Amino acid sequence: YTGNGGVQNNIAVGFEPDFVWFKARTLADNHALLNSVVGDDKVLYSNLTTSEGNWGGANNTVDFTTNGFSLKRNKSETNLNGINYVAWCFKAGGAAVANTDGNIASQVSANAAGGFSIVKWSGNDTTGGTIGHGLSSTPELTIIKKTSDIANWQVSLNASVTGVEGYMNLDASVALYTTYPLYYTSSNSTVLSSNGTSTGTRVYNNQSANYIAYCFHSVPGYSKVGSYTGTGSNMTVNVGFEPAFVMIKNTTSSASWHIFDNKRTAANPSTEALFPNESSAAADYNTVFEFTSTGFNNKVTSTSLNSNGSKYVYLTFA
Repeated sequence: YTGNGGVQNNIAVGFEPDFVWFKARTLADNHALLNSVVGDDKVLYSNLTTSEGNWGGANNTVDFTTNGFSLKRNKSETNLNGINYVAWCFKAGGAAVANTDGNIASQVSANAAGGFSIVKWSGNDTTGGTIGHGLSSTPELTIIKKTSDIANWQVSLNASVTGVEGYMNLDASVALYTTYPLYYTSSNSTVLSSNGTSTGTRVYNNQSANYIAYCFHSVPGYSKVGSYTGTGSNMTVNVGFEPAFVMIKNTTSSASWHIFDNKRTAANPSTEALFPNESSAAADYNTVFEFTSTGFNNKVTSTSLNSNGSKYVYLTFA
């Protein structure tokens, strides 16, 4: 959509979203992430480590609606006049419900059929803390952020995806970590588990700190969390469907996160990249990347997408 610098009511997406990720395409500005569990008046930025910001009250910026969202004012991240934007919208389970599957109570909005849930909790600074996530299978990729203080975003990856339990930072270009601090999910399909053994390593379970997590697992024909090894030359990754959205990260070397979708460049090849860890505007990847009927194609050597021998993880939706 294109910003108008004022009010845009009822931008339709076909459902009431529970998680919306905004990014200006033609302007360098922050990625703005909002969800229904903490409320659409609260915002986090994937390229920053800052605590949760307030977009409510007199600063009301975004309202989720039954068929999409409304933009309420002139705001650089969402609605400057003449600037092109993208909004990636996800459906969880609507209003959050209490979850006691773990030993730390959580509030969860879960779309079990879609393999996606939003989880909110407060830490208790204990070893072995567990958080219920509301899904029917183990999350393969979980994005976690402390909302009450400055902290890195953590993208936890199940060992079934990478071969080893580990994590990366959504706000940074660094490669895969396999040491503390992290939540791990390989041993239990109902909870996220704290892997810290001290206050210093329990970064995602600190006393009285507040957290949000976005949990994903693959659903055949609908979504896929997976990995591939780059070849340095033309290669196709088969995910079992034609993607509408794909996010990719090099786990072996330092490289930015990349997001492609089929709305910004509707006709193949899907060439416009945005970078969750950067505020930069969109970049043209015309000679580098394209969607296929069964996945996506990396067309040349690229550290970010297809370096020979490097391992990559991806999250994709039909």
